[in-house]
Amino acid sequence: MSDRPSPPGDDVPDDVDNLMILSPEQYEVLLKAREELGHDLSRGQVEALLKELEERS
Repeated sequence: MSDRPSPPGDDVPDDVDNLMILSPEQYEVLLKAREELGHDLSRGQVEALLKELEERS
């Protein structure tokens, strides 16, 4: 193991393009939907739920 620091960006996940920053309200809506469906949500489902939440606000 080297004592040199890692180059910048080494700690960025490969799927960083899929990173979403959610408000607590958005997180709760997505968590509830996931629990109701019994499986992970697809990207399309997540985007549709977030759009619906935004329209209700």
